[in-house]
Amino acid sequence: MRRTQWLLALAAGYVDGICLLFLGGVFGSVVAGNLVVLGVSAVQRLPETALRAALSVAVYGGTTLLARRVAPSRCLVGALLALCTLCGGWMVAQHDPRGITQLPLLALAAIATGLQHAAVRDPVEAGWTTSHLLPLACIPVGAVGAGLLLERVPWAGPLPAVLLVAIALVVGSLRPQAVPAPPSRHREPAHL
Repeated sequence: MRRTQWLLALAAGYVDGICLLFLGGVFGSVVAGNLVVLGVSAVQRLPETALRAALSVAVYGGTTLLARRVAPSRCLVGALLALCTLCGGWMVAQHDPRGITQLPLLALAAIATGLQHAAVRDPVEAGWTTSHLLPLACIPVGAVGAGLLLERVPWAGPLPAVLLVAIALVVGSLRPQAVPAPPSRHREPAHL
């Protein structure tokens, strides 16, 4: 499970990097960051930025709430489909989404990252220790990857995130199955 978390954290950071750089300067998954952007854009009278931040918060939040009871593997399949659709939109936008094109692509990014979050579940609720939260260090690495790669190879768009989520799906499905314990050979004494 831990390898899956590392891969999904890289993918989430990469998608957030795309959102910040190309989809209006907001996050695809960081609700607290988007709420700050929403507040600042309201004060600075930046309605387009406020709209994008509000859209991202609403779609991400709605996705994570709706996917709470969905099996993690199905959440990852859904995230993969959302990212593949995002790749298609990226190509249609000719690697440079602007204006109204940004909104549906941002919504797809928020859906994908929301489903990734739902697949991993909330680490605090699961009683994880600090060592279990270390995969979060991959988020800035993924964002750096988006910044460096898309500067040189803009056509790649969300493709690395697609590959990371696909690998996480495969790695997650390779978990060893629990083997039932053999029946006890110990007999209970007969009661007379």
